[in-house]
Amino acid sequence: MTHVDVKARLKALRVEMEKHQLDAWVLPSSDPHNSEYMPLRWKVRQFMSGFTASVSTMVVLKDAAYVWADGRYWLQAEQELAGTDIQIVYLGRPDVLPWNQWLAEHLPEGARLGFYGATMMVKAVADIEEKLKSKRISVHTEHDLVDAVWVDRPGFPMAPVFAHSLAYAGKSALEKLNGVRAEMRTLKAQAHVLNALDDIGYLLNLRGTDVPTSPYFHAYLVVTEEAASLYAHTQRFSAHILESLKQQGVEVKPYDIFFDNLKALAGQAVWVDPAQSNLLTFKQLRSFNCRLIEKRAPSIAMKAVKNSVEIDNWKSCFVRDGVAMVQFLNWFYKNVGSGNLTERIVSDQIDGQRAKVNLFRGLSFTTIPAYGPNAAMMHYGLKDDTETPVKPEGFFLLDSGGQYDDGTTDITRTFVCGPCTDEQMRHYTLVLKGMLRLSAAKFMQGTRGLQLDILARQALWNEGVNYACGTGHGVGYFNNVHEGPHSIGVGLIDQAIEPGMVVTNEPGVYLSGRYGIRIENILLCKEHCATEHGKFYQFEPLTLCPIDTRVVQKDLLGVEETASLNAYHAVVFQKLSPHLQGDDLQFLAEACRAI
Repeated sequence: MTHVDVKARLKALRVEMEKHQLDAWVLPSSDPHNSEYMPLRWKVRQFMSGFTASVSTMVVLKDAAYVWADGRYWLQAEQELAGTDIQIVYLGRPDVLPWNQWLAEHLPEGARLGFYGATMMVKAVADIEEKLKSKRISVHTEHDLVDAVWVDRPGFPMAPVFAHSLAYAGKSALEKLNGVRAEMRTLKAQAHVLNALDDIGYLLNLRGTDVPTSPYFHAYLVVTEEAASLYAHTQRFSAHILESLKQQGVEVKPYDIFFDNLKALAGQAVWVDPAQSNLLTFKQLRSFNCRLIEKRAPSIAMKAVKNSVEIDNWKSCFVRDGVAMVQFLNWFYKNVGSGNLTERIVSDQIDGQRAKVNLFRGLSFTTIPAYGPNAAMMHYGLKDDTETPVKPEGFFLLDSGGQYDDGTTDITRTFVCGPCTDEQMRHYTLVLKGMLRLSAAKFMQGTRGLQLDILARQALWNEGVNYACGTGHGVGYFNNVHEGPHSIGVGLIDQAIEPGMVVTNEPGVYLSGRYGIRIENILLCKEHCATEHGKFYQFEPLTLCPIDTRVVQKDLLGVEETASLNAYHAVVFQKLSPHLQGDDLQFLAEACRAI
């Protein structure tokens, strides 16, 4: 998209704002289902700005436009928004206000603020209204102004929905729905309405391809004590799936009648998750005099704690994904000195290698192949008009992952391409040190991610270095690669890390214009011991792939950290070596050699 396109679209949007007498219009990074990754139809902020980050918020005023971007996307925003007249707000810097608070301070008394209610969740709207009420700023949510501007807006994807086998899921849809019903009874809820696509897919053991890298299909779900209604585009379901759902008490109804059909719940006690339910759903239930029970959806905790079948399958998945990574690594190190590699060639190679793996369904996110200064952008993405060569020096950061029937993978490795500076080697070692410390953590029941985060950052903080993002996120099982409710980071997320939960461990260093370093494994929380002081937990690394140790400054690693690294590599070799041969096996043996 050109800068001219952006300016023309902003001009057209302001015409629509004037028609509706609006002083400001908000474009979030969300859809009616609160999805992190969305089909093109709902990427309205990207359409209006040209800014391709997965997360940010845009505010358009009569005479200015702003994009709020967190530390992961600062450099990307500077590149993609240059020349558009859109101002970047660096979210996370001192004294920088969130967009809703900024609007409360900068909009005049009695102003009119608008956004499309279907793409904003109830909790977010409540937060906005609370901040605006002192200045009597009214909020208007009925119209989708972008729809009038986006004349060739894509429709809904219509690829077939497919089943996620019980052999992989571990529990049937009926078992999961009955688990939801048990929670409903504790709240005396007569119905539970779900908007979130990952929750719906999880509960019904169904998957789709509507969203790139996330196995979703567009739907709403209403669960009652007696039955469940799935609102989706019905032509997408085979007769076999329809019959299977029917046997489990689930009826498939047209997607477009969902809002009207909520009248069947009139006067009932209905459970909605305000963080996951869009405003239009909420308003419709209110209009039918439903008594709303606002609480986090039970499916969030259910899918976060993996059952034994999921864990066992997932471990097999990591072996196959690890084999693909080793085969790729062997290829990379053979070719990095040739002068013929580019970021795109590297990306195509790992994506192609992963596509050969059994049970592969697609990537879990768009691969991030970043050489040199590009790696300083945490969510760097290839551009169609760029072809960055990989030189035999410095670092190459590769963040990649796959979706499989038996799991989701997410791994980052930073590869040594050739000679590195003393600073680069020191930072690489400190990142590794933090990663090892967190992996080896033992912690009490009830521990939050905030309490663990310091383990990953301390070595860097000792040097006056930090990274402007979280340390770890939950991961879905053949589902969203970013999954709550737990995480590890500097912000307080009031959710304990519990056995059965998985979380990434990915500290890093990002120096603008110079280089980036990140090392990432996925960890499984499991029981450690129980004493008179309580229950204690630990982590088990699930990711199986060598870590480049050639530039590790051994004197910066403690005895326990060195032992932990060597033990990890011993496990990697033990589990992957039976599946490799020849040159790949020799490479693995050398890469896993103790330091």
